[in-house]
Amino acid sequence: MDFKEIAERNRILEIRVGSHLFGTDTVDSDLDLFGIFMPSEEIVYGFQQCNAVDLGTTAKDDTGRNTKDAVDRKLHEFRKFVRLAMQNNPNILHVLFADEKNIVFKNEIGERLLNIAHVFPHKGAHHRFVKYADSQRHKMRIKPANYAALERGLNHLGVWQDDAVLADVVASCKRCNDDLFVDLGSGKHVQCGDLHFERGVFVKKAKRMIRERLSKASSRSVMFTKYGFDVKFASNLIQLLMEGIELMETGRIQFPLAYAGKILDIKAGKYAADEIMKWADDLVEDARVAYDKSSLPKEPRSMYIEKFVIDEVRDFLTQ
Repeated sequence: MDFKEIAERNRILEIRVGSHLFGTDTVDSDLDLFGIFMPSEEIVYGFQQCNAVDLGTTAKDDTGRNTKDAVDRKLHEFRKFVRLAMQNNPNILHVLFADEKNIVFKNEIGERLLNIAHVFPHKGAHHRFVKYADSQRHKMRIKPANYAALERGLNHLGVWQDDAVLADVVASCKRCNDDLFVDLGSGKHVQCGDLHFERGVFVKKAKRMIRERLSKASSRSVMFTKYGFDVKFASNLIQLLMEGIELMETGRIQFPLAYAGKILDIKAGKYAADEIMKWADDLVEDARVAYDKSSLPKEPRSMYIEKFVIDEVRDFLTQ
């Protein structure tokens, strides 16, 4: 079954997301598209499953970073999208509150979905946004150290034969009191940087895994060197907390973001890491206050949303 053809044919909504939606795009920004499609009879009643299809195109520079010619385009099955929206997944809520300029396609079903965007937010969103923000804080702090550890790990493995196993490397590190390759304990793995390996993996494979990981991070290594932290994760941290506060206070997120300029300043390295951390701590407290005062319901409006989904899918399949 050609799921890509079904997704294209049954598309109901497609949004330009990411920096273009936030109002933080530059001339070098790549294009991110998020779409929704209605399921076919085989997906609803039969044995076929399809939550999303990837229709993107890649275009990378010498560092492995996407260029402005890259297009990240995914279409998501309608019912799956609605379930994530009910959970108040931040990226999903972005789609529901997109401004008209960034809507690249919508039909009548897509229009009706956007018209009930206000019924999806609930107070549980607070915990989602704060949790996602905390993950960005964590990545902002540890990523440079991981990158350096992986480089050291790759150099260290260079003196080993390809058919040696990591268990031997770990034993050697222990004898030298070196924590570069760490045995995490019984039933667990060997860790280097942010990579985990089976104890019995060959050095040849471990080196390949590290090279792949470093190639993905190489586009960020300039940031590590220049700023001492990853400004992208720092900007995500502050943006998520600000969005969460806005959602609790107003029941929606307005695009482009009113605070887009601040996000761009973070990406430009105009704030030190300590300033970002203090800012984030203050925003977490503001988010808690906004949560306490919010008039949003405590839980999703499940019955209303479920009826909407049933009616739309039934009507679509009986056309």
